[in-house]
Amino acid sequence: MSAFRFFGADVLLIAFGVTFTVSLLKKTVLKSLPKKAFVFLPFLVGLVYYALWRVLITLSWEPLAGGFAVTLEGGFACGCAATLYYVVYEQFLRKKKVSPLLPLLGFLPEDKRETAAQELYQGALKTEREEREEYFRSALPAYCDPPMSEEELSEIAKLLADYLLELGL
Repeated sequence: MSAFRFFGADVLLIAFGVTFTVSLLKKTVLKSLPKKAFVFLPFLVGLVYYALWRVLITLSWEPLAGGFAVTLEGGFACGCAATLYYVVYEQFLRKKKVSPLLPLLGFLPEDKRETAAQELYQGALKTEREEREEYFRSALPAYCDPPMSEEELSEIAKLLADYLLELGL
């Protein structure tokens, strides 16, 4: 309730549009942009949306000239609320798909582990159950640093294939 008193209903509603727009831009037009740039994007979009809203409400250009400080404050508030919505969504609502292989891949370098788990899992699902051990044996070396011996690869490939079989996959 304090968010309504602090920001106002107009800011909170515009912030939903900002959140949606930033999410859409992130997945389409601006997907090659560095992730750090997305920290500032809600504030920029919030300012644009709030300015447009104030221009439409007053039917004048005054919010962009004489009342720019109020417009700037409202746009920043929209960016803050949109960031808050995004954090709540990411932390509490979004179900992140985690590969069941991830806990077994602790031997891989940390920066490759999640990608490897997801790619190996997707590849294994496209492979016949009888061929999964061979699939893992051939696919694992791409993620291993330092390289593993053939014996280690064989043991881990068997473990991963058996694990998926035990899970009923």
